[in-house]
Amino acid sequence: MRRKTYAPSSSSSTSSTSLRPILNWSLAGLAISASVVFILAGLGAWLGADYIIRLDDRIQQLFYLNSDSRLHLFPYTAFITALGSFKISAVAAGGFALLFFIQRSPRFIIYGYAISGSFAMMWILNTLLKEFFRRGRPELDHLLAVHGYSFPSGHAMISMGFYGMLFVIWAMERQRHASSAWWLPVLCGIIFILWIGLSRIMLGVHYPTDVFTGFSAGLAWIICMIIGIKRTR
Repeated sequence: MRRKTYAPSSSSSTSSTSLRPILNWSLAGLAISASVVFILAGLGAWLGADYIIRLDDRIQQLFYLNSDSRLHLFPYTAFITALGSFKISAVAAGGFALLFFIQRSPRFIIYGYAISGSFAMMWILNTLLKEFFRRGRPELDHLLAVHGYSFPSGHAMISMGFYGMLFVIWAMERQRHASSAWWLPVLCGIIFILWIGLSRIMLGVHYPTDVFTGFSAGLAWIICMIIGIKRTR
């Protein structure tokens, strides 16, 4: 008697179905992150350029490395800000995504897509937004060579949207094993991300409002990705 055989469902259709929530929420994250930037830019226009300039100046006076004593911090600040650069974050994204993908676990494959997507989408979106707003850099002595426009800060967006995603994944994994242990990666992530953003102000290459807007856009992305990861599971 001939044994009846069943054609297995294709793995591509299964994976596309299982990844649909995170893909949908990635698109939502792009739209919401961009909307946050436009809303904050509109709020700044409503408050007036003079108000925003005064606000930026007050914060810059607190953190900009404009004295000999604080210039001693330059090697450390330069190292911290380098962690948010395109080259280093690209290496980090590729390395962590590869580590997740080789686990061959559905959960870690989702993490791999979340990490690689966060890196790519944050940089692409930031580049497009900078070209749209075309805000010049602060009129300060830049302690590092910089190129391109200032608003919103790419380092702030990538530190929040990409590195923040890494710390979120760390928190999720800790929560799977100990429900009260999630606060450690959250605390580490907050400190790490704030230092990268603050380093841009200290080096005189970004206005504080650039950094704040970048953080806000990256946070909107993270929230959408968390929802997508939970619904993909």
